[in-house]
Amino acid sequence: MPDQVVPVRLTKSLGQIIFSARWMMAPIYFGLLVSLVLLVIKFVQKLIVLIPGVLDMTATNLVLAVLGLVDVSLVANLVLIVVLAGWQGFVDPTLCEDAEGRLAWLTLDFSAIKLKLIASIAAIAAIALLESFMHADTIPGATIGWQLAILIGVGVVGVLLAAMDRLSAGHGKE
Repeated sequence: MPDQVVPVRLTKSLGQIIFSARWMMAPIYFGLLVSLVLLVIKFVQKLIVLIPGVLDMTATNLVLAVLGLVDVSLVANLVLIVVLAGWQGFVDPTLCEDAEGRLAWLTLDFSAIKLKLIASIAAIAAIALLESFMHADTIPGATIGWQLAILIGVGVVGVLLAAMDRLSAGHGKE
């Protein structure tokens, strides 16, 4: 009997240490929130620079400027998705034991997060490629080719992740 007490205590203590280790992520999430603030500052800066010169811009330059704003927005969404997923996965369950205390809109499953992240990355890659096409005369063809390959690669990864999720969802219904 004493031999079983030690492993139970050891297992329980180790479990508590591992569970407490989730707080090591707090500085990382705080840093991501700071980076989100920096992205907002950069977005506002780009918008303030854009507004006075909009009447003198060509349609192409306006599209590129708006794509730059969309790009910053997509990166900010990416950061926010990661922070919210981390909160939901590591912090929220420890703070709210009942379902009433949880934020109803903050219910993201891992599959949804994966697909949202890959969709944001694909959109960012597509914007970079579109900007390169708009300046195709000044950008080497190899650079555009690599950007296209990256975009296709991200798209293939997204399709494969969605297919794996669909297959695994069907597998669990047996």
